[in-house]
Amino acid sequence: VLDSQYGMYVWPCAVVLAQYVWAHRRSLPGKRVLEIGAGVSLPGVVAARCGARVILSDSEELPQCLQSCRSSCIMNRLPHVPVLGLTWGRVSPELLSLAPIDIILGSDVFFDPK
Repeated sequence: VLDSQYGMYVWPCAVVLAQYVWAHRRSLPGKRVLEIGAGVSLPGVVAARCGARVILSDSEELPQCLQSCRSSCIMNRLPHVPVLGLTWGRVSPELLSLAPIDIILGSDVFFDPK
């Protein structure tokens, strides 16, 4: 049974997406990448390590997920990667101030505990 900490796990699709990102690593340097619903941020961290300019995001209502994103960056020597609290359906100054994005990553972003 999953609990409210579901954003704190590496879900199966995140691993598959990270493998896909790695397989396409030569196309990533300099690309602006936004990972939505990042949680532990595996695909975004891989993209950043491959030279992309990554922004990690998760719900502003889930501070533990945002901290998890930051921790993943620190552990992977990526302290420069910004982490934003972006909640789907809510227009915020942070969202409006984003520069154009080349690639949006999202894996396991829909969850229904029922």
